[in-house]
Amino acid sequence: MKPALLLLGMLSIANAATAITVQGTPPTAPPAATAQKFSAPAAAKSRSDDSSGLRRGTIEAVSVAGGTFHMHGQSLSFDPKRVKVFSRSGKPASLASLKKGAAVSFTLDPSDKKHQRVAVIYVD
Repeated sequence: MKPALLLLGMLSIANAATAITVQGTPPTAPPAATAQKFSAPAAAKSRSDDSSGLRRGTIEAVSVAGGTFHMHGQSLSFDPKRVKVFSRSGKPASLASLKKGAAVSFTLDPSDKKHQRVAVIYVD
């Protein structure tokens, strides 16, 4: 009896299902003014934020107490209590290793909106 009721229920559902065909023309594409524009990867990369990238240069002037150093004519800041300094071998180094003429690599602090505060310094 249960299989017969199940079969009867399935047939009633299947009978109610019908196919629908859409008539008319397909929608047109949006105007060119509202369409998204494609940017070449090189152009997109030049406009992207690369604040986490490694930068290199030679220190022109430094003030450890003031938490600043100059490189390529620009002043960069660092928090003397929070900045991490590493030697060429990768071992932690002191702020005293930051001297005029020292070749360094550094990363910028991603939380700094002005992109002028240094987070990590590698002294070469």
